[in-house]
Amino acid sequence: MVRLLRTAADRTAGDDGWSHLSKVGEYIHNNSSFSVVNYGYQKLGDLIRASELFDINMRYDGTAMFIRDQRKQAPAAQPAESETA
Repeated sequence: MVRLLRTAADRTAGDDGWSHLSKVGEYIHNNSSFSVVNYGYQKLGDLIRASELFDINMRYDGTAMFIRDQRKQAPAAQPAESETA
């Protein structure tokens, strides 16, 4: 399940690294027989939240869930070294 969720998020991610949950669900539906019901959830979003594998960003007044694999976060910017003359 973890591999499928991460693959679906990766394959549907935009240039910014975020995937719209509906695209993730569509990818899963087209590429497997996976069902969230088998894991005790009614909605894919509920499974995503419970998995704690993804960063979640609610957009469009909270009506659209976007997810990003937590392992793919951009590294924090390093402070610039002070120049010595």
